[in-house]
Amino acid sequence: MQLTINIPDNLSKEKISLLIKDIEEILIKEGINLEIKPKVSKEKTDPWDEIDFSEIAVDTGIEDFAENHDHYLYGTLKK
Repeated sequence: MQLTINIPDNLSKEKISLLIKDIEEILIKEGINLEIKPKVSKEKTDPWDEIDFSEIAVDTGIEDFAENHDHYLYGTLKK
């Protein structure tokens, strides 16, 4: 069985810790094993962490693009 508890964001870390401890104690008294896994809501994650660059990569066919990207983007001298 899985139990999900949504805790408001405005609670302090100390209050959250106390609530979790209380829940643990209740379940232990009932003889229920538990494993707590915090789950961060999607809204708080950095969208850059979810980008799959292999899906958006483009093969330019330019062999030295990584080394000389300034040349190809801005016209500077090649290295």
